[in-house]
Amino acid sequence: MTNAPFVVLGIDETASDEMIREAYIAALRISPPDRDPAGFSRIRDAYEQLRDPEKRLALRLFGPIPLPDLIALAETFPEERRHVGPELWLNVLREPRR
Repeated sequence: MTNAPFVVLGIDETASDEMIREAYIAALRISPPDRDPAGFSRIRDAYEQLRDPEKRLALRLFGPIPLPDLIALAETFPEERRHVGPELWLNVLREPRR
């Protein structure tokens, strides 16, 4: 399974914040917004996903969202029925074993 944002920036899943930033800047040099708007958009989206440590952890654990409109679809459900995101699984992992 490949995690698309890591692939777009050409970095490993264990990359540090500094490595992510350096990869982002290097990718922008290759696909600047004025010459490659689509490439710039992909690079910017990947960077936005990876710069937040919690989102990065979720990507490492669960991979990218399979359907782009999944969050919008989940918002149609009542609040008490929503189970989107890694929070519930992370809470299970944080609980001490019995």
